[in-house]
Amino acid sequence: MKTYNLFLGLVLAAGLLTFTACKDDSESDIPTPADGDYTGIVLNEICGGAADNKDDDWVEICNTTNAEVDLSGVQLVKIDEDDLSETLCALANGTHVAAHGYLVVAKSEGTFSAGISNSKKVSIVLTSPSGEKEIDRFDRDAMVGKDQGHELGGSYARIPDGTGDWTIVTESSRGEANRATTSGSEPTPDPDTAEKYEGLVLNELNGNDPKYIELYNGSDAALDLSGIRIRKDGEEFVYTAPDGTTLAAKGFLKLLADQTDYALGFTSGLSAKKSVMIELLAPDGVTLLDCFKNPSQKKGDSWGESDPAYNGDDEGQSYGRYPDGADGRWYMTTPTEGAANVQGTEQIVWE
Repeated sequence: MKTYNLFLGLVLAAGLLTFTACKDDSESDIPTPADGDYTGIVLNEICGGAADNKDDDWVEICNTTNAEVDLSGVQLVKIDEDDLSETLCALANGTHVAAHGYLVVAKSEGTFSAGISNSKKVSIVLTSPSGEKEIDRFDRDAMVGKDQGHELGGSYARIPDGTGDWTIVTESSRGEANRATTSGSEPTPDPDTAEKYEGLVLNELNGNDPKYIELYNGSDAALDLSGIRIRKDGEEFVYTAPDGTTLAAKGFLKLLADQTDYALGFTSGLSAKKSVMIELLAPDGVTLLDCFKNPSQKKGDSWGESDPAYNGDDEGQSYGRYPDGADGRWYMTTPTEGAANVQGTEQIVWE
């Protein structure tokens, strides 16, 4: 039942998980879960109509932390164009979202009490079970723009994923990392953004234990790396620098593989005996700052193949620039882990 915005301080909203159900009438006698710690939980993407089902409205929640979070009883509240509020859903007891994971609640699963407009003013609020704690909120007119609705199949999304400002994308990415897409044209690199990070490069990659990617700041001033991203094999973003991440002038930053916490490293593996491409991108996820390739001997630019042009597994070597920084050439070299590289025995080249 709709209630006036007078009650917003008590009921605000949220929930999601692919294949996660909200509470039903059979659970009405179950006590409301106590409020928990929801630090790092954000609304990440909101869709008022999917391309393959115009009536399939959904909301995506993202856990930006390195630990699983219990969302039992957390609520989603909608405020419509008439400033009327309505609780869409309360998440079922036992609902969790994994570290750096996504939770999606969809109308098509019968979990919403009402739809979400993709063209009218709307607010979606994520609130604690008691309704006393607002976890996060999306206000379309304030965060995207008045009368700025998304197209069918698109969505309102945070760019960069999990941490960025809200924008409109033409292709939604339900349950996955958000991608920057705009109507009528593909995103283009921003030369001004690239200039801001001048001197920042991929400096060393080691696919042997300990597996890591090393960044180097060759400039004469410290750089704020907040939001800087790393993409592996042209597909998956495996690292987004947490807010407040800085790199001193002429400093090194070692990022370990297979981490769930971006403060420690990136989320994928890294093999010394497989072809790989690693891209360093600005926070917009589009502007390329640097790139390393170890192509396949037979297939060229094909990633994950077991015949890399340069096999670092044979002698426990890493791939490193010498001298450090943008002017250095890539070599098969001895791992140096956050310290100045040494010149290797074989130069690495690719087309």
